[in-house]
Amino acid sequence: MKKLFFALAFGASLAPIAVAAQPGPGGPPPEMRAKMEAMRADTKATVQKALSADHQSKIQAVVDQFNTGTLAPKDAVAQIDAILTPDEAKSALAADMAMRDKMRAMRDQMGGPGGPMAQGPNGGPPHGAPPNGGPPNGTSPKGDAMRGPDAGRFVLQMYADPQKLRDAMRAQRDGVDKQPK
Repeated sequence: MKKLFFALAFGASLAPIAVAAQPGPGGPPPEMRAKMEAMRADTKATVQKALSADHQSKIQAVVDQFNTGTLAPKDAVAQIDAILTPDEAKSALAADMAMRDKMRAMRDQMGGPGGPMAQGPNGGPPHGAPPNGGPPNGTSPKGDAMRGPDAGRFVLQMYADPQKLRDAMRAQRDGVDKQPK
């Protein structure tokens, strides 16, 4: 009887962990996700067209180092910025702004009252302080303004493996200096 009680108590204590591990209903609907992925592919192609063949191969080498975990995001961005010519950087930033405008229009179309994109992260308002007491959108935890557009960062975002990029961003957010492998 004691073993049964212990097993039930142990199982009940693990239930919240199992529920938390399940993926939530968040994220864009599948049709919107497909449009976003197509938009990203088109933007990457636009950026590639703006780069010389030599710069494409140099940037791919930097991205490969980033993807394998041997180069931190900050260093990869700095190296890509050093490779880009002013015209290439200008083209990359133009592609960045065009993609942001398209994404914003898509989000606004979906985000009407009660729409799936009407709320910001964590279920809070899309602008202003999140409900968890964090800093308002557009500022860092220290209160500084977020960094502006950066061609190297945008090119890295277009070329890098999305999961590796998410992992690196999560590591930076959590205060880990080195990119996880």
